[in-house]
Amino acid sequence: MTKDPRGKGAKSIGINMPLEMANELARRAASMNISKSQYCKIILEQWVGSGKKLTLSE
Repeated sequence: MTKDPRGKGAKSIGINMPLEMANELARRAASMNISKSQYCKIILEQWVGSGKKLTLSE
């Protein structure tokens, strides 16, 4: 992880994923006129906020 240039209390992360999944994230973000990073942040915030746990089957 690297330090987020926006200041304290934030970090940026990078992840590797299958090309098909990355393309789908890009398509969904574009449909909302936001960046892929913004889209991923929204999805992760909703998931973490839900308190749900993922199983390996997911």
